Order: sequence, then C-alpha cells, then structure tokens
Amino acid sequence: MGWEEFLWHVDHRLGLYVGRPRYDRAFSALTGFDLARGRGELAVFQEWMTARHRGSSLAFWSLALAETFGDNATEDRLVSDDDHKRAISTLCRLLREFFGQQAPMADQH
Repeated sequence: MGWEEFLWHVDHRLGLYVGRPRYDRAFSALTGFDLARGRGELAVFQEWMTARHRGSSLAFWSLALAETFGDNATEDRLVSDDDHKRAISTLCRLLREFFGQQAPMADQH
C-alpha cells in the first residue's frame, strides 16, 4: 500500500482501524505507516511544513492545526467530531500536496 491509498483510508475510514476518529489517532497511524515503510518521509514532510511556515519550530501536526483553525490553534481547539474530521482532512490534504510536489523531483533523479 502506498501513501495515496493510506491517506484515503485515514481521511475516510479511520474509525474502522482506530475506533473513534481523532486527530491524535490519525497522527499516530501516519507515524506508524511511515516507520513501517522505513523511508523517513514524514521527516522530509516536517522540513516542508517548517519552510511553509517561515521556519516555525512547531511539529507538522501542530502546523496542520494552524492551517485548519488559525495560527494559535492547539489540540484544545478540537472539541467536536467535526473539528477532528476537519483537522484530519487538512493533514491528509497537506500530505497529498507534499507528495505531489515530491513526485516530479523524484522523476528527475
């Protein structure tokens, strides 16, 4: 299974795998998938997110929350099921954008 398929499952069917769909569970699933692949793609995604947010030292999952709810958003902002769904969808969208930009560069090598 590749990232695109896995992101679809996280975005649309996370509850089947981890119970109630929650942002921290999505982040954990993504981290586990990345570790299982052994390629360190989330480390490169962290660099991409840091550059996107002008050198912020926050972790990518915090930066994704900022893109979803505003600059000072924290996990405390996630009060409803819809909030969690929005945050998960934003994180998946950002990862798709990142991988979409990486693919043309990989083709050049």
